[in-house]
Amino acid sequence: MEVSKLDITSSGLLIIAGLFLIMIAISFFNEKVTKLPTEIGLMTITLCLSLIILLLESMNITSIIGFAEQLSKLDIHDLILNGFLCFLLFSGSATIRMKDLTSDKLLIGSLSFLSTLVGTVIYAGLTYFLAKFVGVQMNFIECCILGSIISPTDPISAMSILKKAGLPRRLALIMEGESLFNDGMAVALFVTFTSLLKSSEGNPVLVFVKVVGWNVIGAFVVGISVSFVLFILFKRTSQKHLEIMISIAAVTTAYGISEQIEVSGPTAAVIAGIFFATQMCSLHGDNEEYYTNFYSFWTVIDKILNAVLYMLIGLTVLFLREIDGFIIVSITAIIFALISRYLSITIPVRLFSRNVSVNPKEYQKNVRKKDSKAMVKLLTWAGLKGGSCIALALGTKNIFNPQQYYFVLTSTYAVVVFSTIVQGLSVQKVYNWVKKDLY
Repeated sequence: MEVSKLDITSSGLLIIAGLFLIMIAISFFNEKVTKLPTEIGLMTITLCLSLIILLLESMNITSIIGFAEQLSKLDIHDLILNGFLCFLLFSGSATIRMKDLTSDKLLIGSLSFLSTLVGTVIYAGLTYFLAKFVGVQMNFIECCILGSIISPTDPISAMSILKKAGLPRRLALIMEGESLFNDGMAVALFVTFTSLLKSSEGNPVLVFVKVVGWNVIGAFVVGISVSFVLFILFKRTSQKHLEIMISIAAVTTAYGISEQIEVSGPTAAVIAGIFFATQMCSLHGDNEEYYTNFYSFWTVIDKILNAVLYMLIGLTVLFLREIDGFIIVSITAIIFALISRYLSITIPVRLFSRNVSVNPKEYQKNVRKKDSKAMVKLLTWAGLKGGSCIALALGTKNIFNPQQYYFVLTSTYAVVVFSTIVQGLSVQKVYNWVKKDLY
């Protein structure tokens, strides 16, 4: 019996060791040869290796069945949403203080909530006709579930890739703030449309408002309450390791409670991170020496989890199966994602894009028109998708039939790959193209 336990432990350690060795090898190759941004390089190289494996399998040289079965046992959906996501969101949001967001609070708020909802509905409408064209039977609510997966920008991509694009602080904060909050909105919409699909009782509009309201407002209350209580201990200790333990406890407790009472865990994690960043700033101001230990820990956690996450995205191609119109579905999914993104952010940007440092008298009609057009173009192209989209798509396996599931997974994967590689590598060029019109 003891030997059996030892074997299981050793086997588990060997699997973990193997994953880290592969990750190190790919990262080293990327650093020395391909020289892509770390996350993009990891995903691209892993994707290429996965495609080679699929090619060899099609030639009957090798088989991925055993490997795919082992990978499926990992439950990437659960690993990302209930494992990685809370720490990645806290790590990103803990660098943002509340006052950093106040000057563009209306723009960030409308992009995070209103645009995510509008984008979901627009994408659902476009996909409804595409599904019929390729022979996949999906009603509008089922298409809305796919829209809730694809429409929001991904906080992990935004924080890890956009920071390296050299964007101005204000633009980076708008994109990061939007992505952090709309990730929680996406999960709320996903849960809402899934509930509407399973239940035929009651007024759909009332159910929608109730579920979304409960998810978002409940998450804010949980995030602030948990953070407030634990920060009392945080500010009274001088032990650096204890501060880090308290921050871990804050995000895991907020996320765990949120999951138990069925509110948005991602939103609670973001609130916890911003709360800690704001309160630490009020206590220690710009004393960079104080923050070194705290942020060094969270930076390392962020880099490790990001590396694993982007490797998993590259491996997700092994779960895809051939469906009718595979190429058409992939290409149109990308086009629809860009169209729905562009249309959903146009009104909020035109209403709230003015930089507060610009005199309103100088911000006349022609200036406002050029500024908003440039901002819409930039935010459309910089609306990156990532790991949380893949996780939600994988989580639809028990919601849809196999044909619908692979349609959803193929659409999501195509959008994520295009977004990460093409948009992620070119967002700096797009910024250089439109920056002359930004105010």
